[in-house]
Amino acid sequence: MLGKFIILSFRDDEKALFSKAISALASVADLSTVAASADAPLLFGSLQIDPQRRLVWQSGQAVDLTPMEFDILLLLARRPGQVFTARQIYEAIAADSFDASWTGISSMVYKLRRKLGASIIETVRGHGYKFVALSISSK
Repeated sequence: MLGKFIILSFRDDEKALFSKAISALASVADLSTVAASADAPLLFGSLQIDPQRRLVWQSGQAVDLTPMEFDILLLLARRPGQVFTARQIYEAIAADSFDASWTGISSMVYKLRRKLGASIIETVRGHGYKFVALSISSK
């Protein structure tokens, strides 16, 4: 398997720009690993998310989620701690859907919190939402 390279060129007086670029790339490091394990179940303490079968369990009990709720949960859970705006969530999961709009994302997050617990998705005031996981592992 061949690796992938990104070539960046900066002048000596662009150290700040270089640092920002490296930080941005480091935040998404090893994209091939993320893609290769996209269907692997995710475990967060007592919460299990099975992307391949589109099922969620909490403490061994199945959690009934709508397709959009599942997609939001999966998007956030794949990047714990990363903040997503409502518009980013909408564009990632439902941009071609006619039964939702980006302004309805907060309602779906509210429903997810009711089903999974209020502390699982945190609101970052003025920015969006992030998945909060105390114990992270993959099966």
